[in-house]
Amino acid sequence: MVEDNPTDKKIISYSLIKLGLKVIEANNGVEAIEKIYCEKPDLVLLDIMIPKLNGYAVCTQIKSDTQLQKIPVIFCTSKNDESDYHEAMKYGADGYLSKPFKHSEIIAMILELGITKAEISENKYIPTLKKVVLD
Repeated sequence: MVEDNPTDKKIISYSLIKLGLKVIEANNGVEAIEKIYCEKPDLVLLDIMIPKLNGYAVCTQIKSDTQLQKIPVIFCTSKNDESDYHEAMKYGADGYLSKPFKHSEIIAMILELGITKAEISENKYIPTLKKVVLD
C-alpha cells in the first residue's frame, strides 16, 4: 500500500488485514518502487498524489516491467472526477476507488481481482468476514 496520509493508511490497512492479507507500506513513490521490486506483492494499492514519484509514474513502472506487470494496481485517491478515472486506466490501473470509500468497496474490488477469497456479510457498510481462504 502506497499512502502518505496516516489516517487513510490506517483505514486501508484495517480492511486488508481483516481479509487476512499481509500489508507492506510505503510513504512515497520511490520507496514504493523499491519495496515492489523486493517483495513482489500480490496487489498494489496506490494513491496518486504521493511524494517523490506520483502514483501514475509508479503504475507506469509496474506495468512496463515484465517482472511486475501482472501485479494488479488499484488507485485509492481523493481525485474523483471521471477524467481522473480515465487517466488512471490509461496508465494501466486495474481498479479505481475514490476517497472516502467504504470498507466493502475495497474488499469487493480485491475479491473481483481474485487476490483472496472470502465470504462477506454486509451490515450498515461494515463488512464481517466469515471465512478467509488464501491461495
